[in-house]
Amino acid sequence: MESSYEALNPADIRRKGMDLLARREHGVEELRRKLASRFGNCEVTLDVIDGELARLVDEGLLSDDRFAAATVRQLIARGLGPRRLDEELRSKGVMAGWRDCADTEELAIDWGAQARTVFEKKFGGQPLPEDPASARKEWARRARFMQYRGFDADDFMPLISG
Repeated sequence: MESSYEALNPADIRRKGMDLLARREHGVEELRRKLASRFGNCEVTLDVIDGELARLVDEGLLSDDRFAAATVRQLIARGLGPRRLDEELRSKGVMAGWRDCADTEELAIDWGAQARTVFEKKFGGQPLPEDPASARKEWARRARFMQYRGFDADDFMPLISG
């Protein structure tokens, strides 16, 4: 599509935005990036995109809060911990932490139990090796895995130590 304002049709931007929202929830920043990659990054185009996004927000069709809550539920189901939840939300353009985005009563999460589930799924009942050097290496590998998944050390250290 041409980048001149005359060739830019706001209805096309709105239609594409609504098509994307029909597939799944999006955050404002995520949808802005997708529309900008489709229609162009020039200042005039971005102004039109921002205007259409503001309309979608005003109409209740686009909501960062709804997007964040859906994302948090999905990521928890994938076995991610609280630190990784915040990181994933920031990468999607939502600056609020997961605690601010989710209904905390609905998501009464026992992070220790969540960590145990993730740990057991990955490592099963495998004990640490007998050899001290191999045991240290395996212990470090397991700790890195749990940290990468976003769990606090308090939640996974008892699992690794046995």
